[in-house]
Amino acid sequence: MLPNRATSIAYVGWADFLQRVRSRRLLVILVVIAYFGYQLNVGTFELLYQDTVAGETISYRGEPTSAYVGLSTGVTGATILLFFGYYILSGSIMRDRSTGVNELVASTSIRNVSYLLGKWLSHVGMVIVLLATLGGAALVNHLVHGAGMTNPLWILGAVFLVGLPLGCFVAGVTIFFQSSDKLNGTLGNVVYIFGALTLLIVILAAGSEQESGAIPLWLRLGDLLGLFAAGEMTFDALLAVAPEYSGPPVANYGTGSGEVVRYHWDGGSWPQWFYINRFGVILLGIGLVFAATVPYKRFAPGGESERRSLGDRLKRIIPSLFPGKTVQKTEIQTPAEISMTPVTDRASGGFGRLLIQELRLLVRGYPWWWYIGALIIGIVGLSGGTASGAIVSIAAIWPLFVWSGMGYRTVQHRITPLIVSSKQPLRQLIAEWMAGALMTAAFLGATLWPTIVETSFDGILVLAGVVLFVPSLAQALGLWSQTRRVFELIYLVLWYIGPLNGVPALDFAGSTSETAGTATPLVFAITGTVLFLGAVVHRYLQA
Repeated sequence: MLPNRATSIAYVGWADFLQRVRSRRLLVILVVIAYFGYQLNVGTFELLYQDTVAGETISYRGEPTSAYVGLSTGVTGATILLFFGYYILSGSIMRDRSTGVNELVASTSIRNVSYLLGKWLSHVGMVIVLLATLGGAALVNHLVHGAGMTNPLWILGAVFLVGLPLGCFVAGVTIFFQSSDKLNGTLGNVVYIFGALTLLIVILAAGSEQESGAIPLWLRLGDLLGLFAAGEMTFDALLAVAPEYSGPPVANYGTGSGEVVRYHWDGGSWPQWFYINRFGVILLGIGLVFAATVPYKRFAPGGESERRSLGDRLKRIIPSLFPGKTVQKTEIQTPAEISMTPVTDRASGGFGRLLIQELRLLVRGYPWWWYIGALIIGIVGLSGGTASGAIVSIAAIWPLFVWSGMGYRTVQHRITPLIVSSKQPLRQLIAEWMAGALMTAAFLGATLWPTIVETSFDGILVLAGVVLFVPSLAQALGLWSQTRRVFELIYLVLWYIGPLNGVPALDFAGSTSETAGTATPLVFAITGTVLFLGAVVHRYLQA
């Protein structure tokens, strides 16, 4: 029985893996991964320590030996998988549902756990491909740019030791989220990115407060990216060139700043606890797959068209409150008795009616708490009763559910061929964009109202920039990628850096007082216009 179960899991995993590697999108992902591998060897991204000496920031970086490059590459691979792996891997279960494969699977003897484990194996296979590409690029580029002899064991070994276990965990999270009706869409995307950010920030903040060599074991076991292990292995080499170093004992990662001081590290043995850490991360990923069998349903859940609004539910309930009333029976007519009015003008509905329908598609079908939250955002924003930056940041993320369907909805419901073959194929695209722009103006206009009143023209320019940019970005990425995940990922990262953290150059929503009166709104307005024109050209070429 067990060999048959293992064979079923292997077949499911292999079939799904072949489906993935045939996608042309994978080539783009691998090119980006290889580019990261190149950047590691020219010093753009590195493991580093930072300290302040005489009021100046000093970045302590290792010389590009095989060991140091391998360690940096492993942390890079783990970082990519933690923040982008979910969005790269997710979609296989949804693809089976959209193509009807799930119904074929449901008619076989394959159990749910075997099916999900097969999908997990396919995800792990993709992780191996990504890490092999990253490690191979780092290996080749070290031959050209590196210092000392190129050691493939250190470079590739560090990549897979640090990255593969985390990839197994991310694959498990992906399977669990995609198996849940509540988490297999936009909500799951938002929960994942903020969960990953919160977990990483908490662990690193707790580790940075510890003294060298005093990081407790329980905290080390939560080292997802291998930064604690990297710090433990390279800290002595750092002290050899900077005995006065007083910064945190945890290795940092990124581009750094300030004066650069190099230390030499040729490798060493990995800490024993790190092997336990990696093994535990793998087991946690497998455990999530078994947990996914609880919410998983073989058949696709009700789609967007099957959701009922509050008014529809009341209409169904009200007749049951008056049992004395009877429902009139509908008289059935034969086909010969039915006369249909011939269609003489395919554009008789008018653009206004199309715009109203697009607005209805954007705003319907969400949980009740979403509408309550939208109402609260509008009231608080117009009243000016809280900090402007806080409410603007919330208003910039709350309609994510609305925007993420733009451009993608026609693909999801397979009506793109009907639109492009119609008399005016661009009408739907323009109406959808205008509906998204109206929603953006409603949310951000209410929260930016105090800014508009105070700064007049500058505030209006900020609002115009965000109205032009956000729906254009959503629609263009939805059309080009034929998925909502690309927009959600890019927008979440942009929102996190710009409006939430107050970086003026990326604050498209105007949450900071420094944005009004600068060129930032104009830049986003121009970008939005270019994206919209790109979407129009794309639809024109389709037609």
